[in-house]
Amino acid sequence: MVQPMMKGQELFLGATYEDRFGHVVLCGLGGIFVEVLQDVSYGLAPLSYEETFSMIRSLRGYKIIKGTRGQRGVDEQEYADIIVRLSTLLRFASEIKEIDINPLIATEKGLFAVDARIRIEKE
Repeated sequence: MVQPMMKGQELFLGATYEDRFGHVVLCGLGGIFVEVLQDVSYGLAPLSYEETFSMIRSLRGYKIIKGTRGQRGVDEQEYADIIVRLSTLLRFASEIKEIDINPLIATEKGLFAVDARIRIEKE
């Protein structure tokens, strides 16, 4: 399947299941930045909007998300919506043990998952 090439700010969204805590949701700058800068924020699912905005704003790369040097910023509300929805899904889908959405591309038209990986374990 051929899809249009997307350009925009690369974001990361993921989660992992920890036996003692449940699902831990992670967010940050995506693409190579998540590996190189290791600038990731995390919280326990399910997340409130207050917790989610705090996670986003605590990133060292937050200025990039806001928009810098004439570049358009990311729709922070839409990014928070996606994070909160994922954290809610994880509450009911306990078989999901890991999920990585990287990159999640932020464009003028919205945020789009370009690549995703989900690991499921049946109990």
